Amino acid sequence: MSFKSYRATPIDDGFELDQPRPLVFSGPSGLIARYIHANTRVASSPWKLCPGELHALAMPDLLVRDRMILFEDSHEEGVDCQWLQEVRGVSSDTTEMMFCFTPLRIVGRQGDKVTVTEMRPRRTYAEDLSLDGGVTKLKGTWHWKKPHLALGGVVLGADGVAAKPLISAG
Repeated sequence: MSFKSYRATPIDDGFELDQPRPLVFSGPSGLIARYIHANTRVASSPWKLCPGELHALAMPDLLVRDRMILFEDSHEEGVDCQWLQEVRGVSSDTTEMMFCFTPLRIVGRQGDKVTVTEMRPRRTYAEDLSLDGGVTKLKGTWHWKKPHLALGGVVLGADGVAAKPLISAG
């Protein structure tokens, strides 16, 4: 399970991805902790980070307009791949976030080069995640923790109607 930034080259039905770089969202020096530390005045109100802002935090010296952030989840059947669209959150002693993804289908892989297409119909996957750290707990561990509301995740179809819950509400 990991987040990576890839250089993305558009092709007929999707993208050819290469030059992967790992991204770390958790931990005291992770992307979210860095954002909260730099924005303590506004982070206690709802905020939103787009991939460009996340790339600027992670790779300030790299031209990133041609890069995309993917979440890759390896399992027995292969790898699931989600394209990160945005992170919305609010921070207090913990940082509660909603990660929004577009699921992708891997159609080819050769070394560090991956070819992906969007699922049809296009879907949006949202997952509620939390970190143990925030504007009132800056010295927290910033480790992943069970979300406060335990909402889990859901996939929305093209019409915005839930296709099927991925994780039951807890």
